[in-house]
Amino acid sequence: MPRIFPFKALRPNPDFINLITAKSTDFPNHEDLVHEIRTNSFTFHHVTKSHLSYSGAYQEPEKFLPFANQYIKEMKKKGVLIKEESEALYIYEQVRKDGKSFKGIIALCSIADYKENRIKKHEEIRPSRLKFLVELFKTTKVMGEPTLLAHNGQVDLDSFLGTQLYSFTTLDDKKHTIHRIDNPEDIKSLQECLGNIPDFYIADGHHRSASTEEFNTQVNQLDNDKSMCFIIQEDILEILPFHRLIKPVVPMAADYIIAELSSVFKVTKSEKSLYEIKERNTFGLYVGKQWYRLIPKTVLQRADIIEMEELIVKGVFGIEDSRTDSQISFHPFTSGESLLINLVDTDTFSIAITSKACDFSEVRAIADANKTMPPKSTYIEPKLRSGMIIQEFGVIK
Repeated sequence: MPRIFPFKALRPNPDFINLITAKSTDFPNHEDLVHEIRTNSFTFHHVTKSHLSYSGAYQEPEKFLPFANQYIKEMKKKGVLIKEESEALYIYEQVRKDGKSFKGIIALCSIADYKENRIKKHEEIRPSRLKFLVELFKTTKVMGEPTLLAHNGQVDLDSFLGTQLYSFTTLDDKKHTIHRIDNPEDIKSLQECLGNIPDFYIADGHHRSASTEEFNTQVNQLDNDKSMCFIIQEDILEILPFHRLIKPVVPMAADYIIAELSSVFKVTKSEKSLYEIKERNTFGLYVGKQWYRLIPKTVLQRADIIEMEELIVKGVFGIEDSRTDSQISFHPFTSGESLLINLVDTDTFSIAITSKACDFSEVRAIADANKTMPPKSTYIEPKLRSGMIIQEFGVIK
């Protein structure tokens, strides 16, 4: 059974919380992100997105990561980032403007539990992202965003009050509240409650988990045998799809694509949008300014996202490795239909493929079978802000 551990977090001075914490994903556009970095000297994006501020390719982190390290040093020196005096667990709650609440525990989890599959993964990762995160941890010696872990147990977090550290609302109308739990009896009680749960499942953050394992393997002089996680009940999660955008190296006519798909699917025009798919064994195709509904000629047994990968991505377009092939891109559901349509209509991509989101029961079944889904199979809420609670990798004394 996986274990959780308290830690002495590095965290923002409350006076700077809104300036430091940063959205890890879902920026409306690249320009807005660059503008924030250039106009806000406090944003944690100076760590996570430092390549946008300095010359040097994203693939060459040694050129810009020293600036990320300098940011951490300066923020600590100025008292903008402060270090906890005692070890603690943290109860974090995020409430969206629609009233949906996500509440869980921020704690450290053992790298050994990840290696021994008590913390289970379900999704493939991209090697370039893994390499970048390892170098980020080496250079800055901090982890600023936790891995999101899910479990199917029941933990009554409302019975643990703790000390409120933050309560703030961000520009996306999300309210964030964090309570510190540092009473030894409460810590022990939470450890025992979560320690009775057989397994944790990575819901979001496969690259962070894999990179902390690799970081631990490569560097043994630092206190890095644990990594920061946000642990939440699976029935609280919201799972949305990632859609696929494809631009073949050799252009394919719409008629050819439809003919190829027709060998496996019944393909019919749809006057209605198929951006949001609500039925299993149903896919949407957008090409030539037209939506088409794809219904398999035989009932598919595997998760839709796996069938899409095998029958369409590989079967029709010959993309054997979605992690590394430049012909494919991933469109989070929250980015919206208008952007997806525009990307195809302007020939940035040739086609879009949409599908229903996975259920977490499907995710759990894949992980329990020691199998993996294609990259970007699930878009899972909540998304935590980076720089809110930070894990430092100190030197072992």
